[in-house]
Amino acid sequence: MKFDVDLFNRTYRGTRWFSDESKYFAEFLKDIQNAELMSHLRFCNDFLQTPPIFAYVRFRRDLYTGSLEKKEKLALGACFGFLFQYGEYTALYGPNSARSVWVGDKVTGIKNASYFTRRN
Repeated sequence: MKFDVDLFNRTYRGTRWFSDESKYFAEFLKDIQNAELMSHLRFCNDFLQTPPIFAYVRFRRDLYTGSLEKKEKLALGACFGFLFQYGEYTALYGPNSARSVWVGDKVTGIKNASYFTRRN
């Protein structure tokens, strides 16, 4: 799966540090290549209205073992926002498809996250 890092950094200003320095970003790029994982994340998003970031950090409990800093939570959420609204899945979801919901993940500290509605 293609993820345009330059476009991501232009679309979500203030995320360059995440793409340049974070261990989470490298793992995210690797994980989105897993077609089965992405299929499960889209299922959770489409049918359960579970934000992909929430399903993803649950799946990767080996990596996300403690509370994330606020800027890490925002940047990881931006990665999924970009992927669904402007990246690989833009034809299915597109801009303005995000719907924010409460998730309350006690391990990472993620409180609110977005799932994405499909275009009609």
